[in-house]
Amino acid sequence: MAYEKTAIYFMSGTGNSLRVARRLADGAEKFGSDAEVVSAMDRVASEDIKNEKNNLLAFVFPAHGFTAPWHMLKFVSRLPRGKADAVCVATRGSFKFGSVFVPGMSGSGTFIIALILFFKGCNVRGLLSVNMPSNWFSLHPIQSKINHEAIAAAAEEKVTGFVEKIFVGKKVWLTLNNLYELTGGILLSLISLGYLLFGRFFLAKLFFAGGNCNGCGICAWNCSFDAIKMWGKKNPKPFWKYSCESCMRCSAICPQKAIEAGQSWAVLLFFISTIPLSLYIISALDAIVPGMADLNGSWGGYVLKRLCFYPALFIPYYLFHVLMRLSAVNWLFTHTTMTRFPFWGRYREPNTNLMKIDKNRNGGTNL
Repeated sequence: MAYEKTAIYFMSGTGNSLRVARRLADGAEKFGSDAEVVSAMDRVASEDIKNEKNNLLAFVFPAHGFTAPWHMLKFVSRLPRGKADAVCVATRGSFKFGSVFVPGMSGSGTFIIALILFFKGCNVRGLLSVNMPSNWFSLHPIQSKINHEAIAAAAEEKVTGFVEKIFVGKKVWLTLNNLYELTGGILLSLISLGYLLFGRFFLAKLFFAGGNCNGCGICAWNCSFDAIKMWGKKNPKPFWKYSCESCMRCSAICPQKAIEAGQSWAVLLFFISTIPLSLYIISALDAIVPGMADLNGSWGGYVLKRLCFYPALFIPYYLFHVLMRLSAVNWLFTHTTMTRFPFWGRYREPNTNLMKIDKNRNGGTNL
């Protein structure tokens, strides 16, 4: 099919989705389409997207919690109505052991974005979930660059084949890949919902600056979501806000390798701080809010108790951030996290210059 213009909107933290977006652009240009790769991370107004006939819109994003990231959901939901064709591509964390490629799972991600696009009037012509190296250094050690390149090379072949099918007029829906993702998305739907409502905030509060931090502010300046602020006048340190999407770009670009994901802090936050504090808040509400105790056991009481999660998460993190200025406390948490060890590593896509993504703070950046 002939498309005058192909606009590819991507969300990328460590570079995986950007590499896939560029491969999509290369494929579109081979078919004579004017391809443009634009960041969807608060650098372009989604209302300005040309949702018109003869245009192809592509949305590329990483899987978060077996679904689409919260930011991409918001971005697509603000699109104007129109009649453009569209495709959705999700990158999912994958591993390679020997000659075996272990696929990740994007779950409901592409299907939810496709559904929103359908209600926006778009003709969704294809969905693709593609393996890229897993970058979740909070949970597991990062694999070697050799494995990264092998996974990414296989992904590029898959993306190229996907683009060719779209441009010769085919629809890419009924595939084993999409059946695998649909099944996983349904089975893991409660986990995905929990991630969007609660889990993403918890993950955002796991990051901290270790003893190597020199307060340069590179992490804050390059955060696509403005989720990091430098706190302190004499010795500024990064502070992660609720708007953090856990994209992990900050850790990938830190020249001092000072940004840690604290496993020991996660245990303390969840088992020692969050649960007792949330219970205290709930008991305090029972005492001071008329009729609060009568809600116990009801849906209203359940919702109110879940809302106590947010202050119970923020208050300990605020105190943690203050205490981390003490050298003894900083040393303790820095030396009880796995990310400080060289064998654990941090991930950035080998062929992507992350420092150039979203440098134009006032508008979309064509890459």
